[in-house]
Amino acid sequence: MPKKDYYEILGVSRSATDEEIRRAYKKLIKQWHPDRHHENKKVAEQKFKEIQEAYEVLSDPEKRAMYDRYGYVGDIPPNMGEGFGGFGGFRGFEDIFRDFGEFINNDIFNIFFGNQRTSSSRKRRTARRGEDINISVDVNFQELFTGVKIPLEYERYEVCEHCQGEGVEPSSGWVSCPKCHGTGTVREERRTFLGVVINQYTCNQCGGTGKIPGETCSVCKGSGRVKKRHKVEVKIPAGIENGTTLRIQKGGNAGYYGGEYGDLYIHVRVTGGAGFIREGNNLVKDVTIDYVSAILGTVIKMQMPDGKVKEVKIPAGTQYGERIYIRGEGLPDMKTGIKGDLILNIKVEIPRRVSRREKKLLEEIAKERRG
Repeated sequence: MPKKDYYEILGVSRSATDEEIRRAYKKLIKQWHPDRHHENKKVAEQKFKEIQEAYEVLSDPEKRAMYDRYGYVGDIPPNMGEGFGGFGGFRGFEDIFRDFGEFINNDIFNIFFGNQRTSSSRKRRTARRGEDINISVDVNFQELFTGVKIPLEYERYEVCEHCQGEGVEPSSGWVSCPKCHGTGTVREERRTFLGVVINQYTCNQCGGTGKIPGETCSVCKGSGRVKKRHKVEVKIPAGIENGTTLRIQKGGNAGYYGGEYGDLYIHVRVTGGAGFIREGNNLVKDVTIDYVSAILGTVIKMQMPDGKVKEVKIPAGTQYGERIYIRGEGLPDMKTGIKGDLILNIKVEIPRRVSRREKKLLEEIAKERRG
């Protein structure tokens, strides 16, 4: 079988840099893509496979080193065993023991434990779900009574429109893998001085799919997604509690290579409150009145968190620490919409000093109460 000159196939010198090899490969892969040669597709397919094969070897430092030394990659040189028959072409014990060491470290291990090579290409092209995105928003206490719609704008990855998430240039499409010839598996036979070792593993160029991109997408660089600004209007329901997390399905990043979108998580922080404390859906507020109002009763005006002014009747004889309930004046339940209550904690203020007239009146009242 004649040896292939991979340098000649790519049109580069044997001292070519990695960048020169990559540029030559990209130029030739476009030139010889089978879809551009309908009149002589078989010749183009053969040429396309040779270009892929040459690039696979010359772009890999280990494979290139082996190719430069032996002239091909895969089997060991045909003259390796000649040293055992009359010492023809004998390479020395150092070379033999080095090859024996490679056999022990690689082939013997694979015979008993199987090939452990991982497929980075497969990982790159396997459809994966996109990442979730987390955003915090502030909601004013007043907005808890009615709910609010908040416009959000944030960066996320979206499906690449150029390649529709495929990661492949539309003009190139997917082609048969030149390494496994479309089967998805590679079978290697290596000759050693101990015999022939057969090793079969998932093709690491196509990831076991049998297909490779003719050319990766020039926009998304093969990932199938690009970063964009995304706008969305988030509805914050009435009665939402501080620290609540809302989930918006598929509001996160686009997946890889056709994978589904991740989710958007909205973390709500409630600000303000105007002295009101929330207990479930109830609103609790401390209200201070003077002792006369506590005895005689009164009507007070108070501003609610939603901006409305409400009149509340304090009945006569209200005691310090007593709670007054105003039904249905609390916050709406986030699920049912049913409102809680407004609860007033009454604090009665006793003055440290009073006027002479007030003191006299109080003394008369005291005498009357004592009878």
